[in-house]
Amino acid sequence: IYIIGQDQDEFLQEPSLRLKENLKIFLNEKRMLSDSIDIFSATIVNFGIFFDVVLNDNTNKSTALSEIRRDLFSQLKLSPPEIGQYFSIGEVEKQINKMPMVSRVNSVRVDTKISPQHANVRYDVNSNISQDGGLIFIPDNFIWEIKYENDITGRIQ
Repeated sequence: IYIIGQDQDEFLQEPSLRLKENLKIFLNEKRMLSDSIDIFSATIVNFGIFFDVVLNDNTNKSTALSEIRRDLFSQLKLSPPEIGQYFSIGEVEKQINKMPMVSRVNSVRVDTKISPQHANVRYDVNSNISQDGGLIFIPDNFIWEIKYENDITGRIQ
């Protein structure tokens, strides 16, 4: 079993040893004698998003980038991923296209964020993307996170 924890700010983090031990005790009471349970920490990979959009004519371009970033970040936080769940570039495009100020999404690009504030995990997005470019496949023992609002950037036209 792969598990993950959250800190007080709801950022993903490696689960504590105490949590793993308590979970193992709980599961041992429920399992059959012949079952074996191993508990591991899932690997966190932090993603960043870059989008290129065309705005409607009546939209204030000076505030549009921050509004799109804030709205997209909020939408992504509403439905956090499960361990091993793919990242949907198509869903990001759909969320941006729903915004009234956006006329068209030209592109969405995803990359790995590495810094002292992010997980120190390199993940090759390009070799794990679906043929149609709409999904990024995630291994069964990984979980993705867009950690900060400013991990979302873009170009406004």
